[in-house]
Amino acid sequence: MKHPPKIKSGKKFKKSIYDLTAPITEKITVFPGDPEFKKELVCSLEKGQTFNLCHMQLGNHTGTHIDYPKHVIQDAKTSSDFPIEYLIGSGLIISVPDTEKSVTKEFVSELPILKSDIVFFKTANSKLSKEDKFTSKYVYIEADAAEELLKKGVKIVGIDYLSVDKYESEDLPVHKFLLSKEVLIVEGLELNNAPIGRCEILIVPVNIPNMDGLPVRVLAKK
Repeated sequence: MKHPPKIKSGKKFKKSIYDLTAPITEKITVFPGDPEFKKELVCSLEKGQTFNLCHMQLGNHTGTHIDYPKHVIQDAKTSSDFPIEYLIGSGLIISVPDTEKSVTKEFVSELPILKSDIVFFKTANSKLSKEDKFTSKYVYIEADAAEELLKKGVKIVGIDYLSVDKYESEDLPVHKFLLSKEVLIVEGLELNNAPIGRCEILIVPVNIPNMDGLPVRVLAKK
């Protein structure tokens, strides 16, 4: 009997599919104040019980996750309002030079983005381990760059750290601008070995209704 190939995080395997998802471990980096991931056996084969069963604790914005409008806008749309078909489509994975401290309007204006694209930015953030201590000095998206992305007609924007906004931006202008226009946000992407350029992207959240954000599995097909 033949077994399907194993998926290795960020690495290429048969059919040119890449996993862009950070593994969720008890060491995973979380945004300051967010719940840490924990798991605990509540039933154990080692203790003579019939099966293993875990209790898990995590925030809904843990690891690689998607933000829905309700995340920053009262009474806005949630996970229930975006069918899985919306989260699958043509995408563009962009390599941002390591010298850049942010994604700027000037940089975005030169990109070959098409209407309804899913756009992911691979930045110097990808050099940081997803299990390192949180740093406030990550690469983020400038507010006017977000406006430029909207003008180009993107439907989803992603980045390789835990926020698209600058750490010091308490009112989250990029979140609010994009999500108010129903442009969804994916954060915490693992893009170290991502295929740069155009590809098909699949974003698969846990199926929990009425959520402002959810962990996702993100795959790219080149």
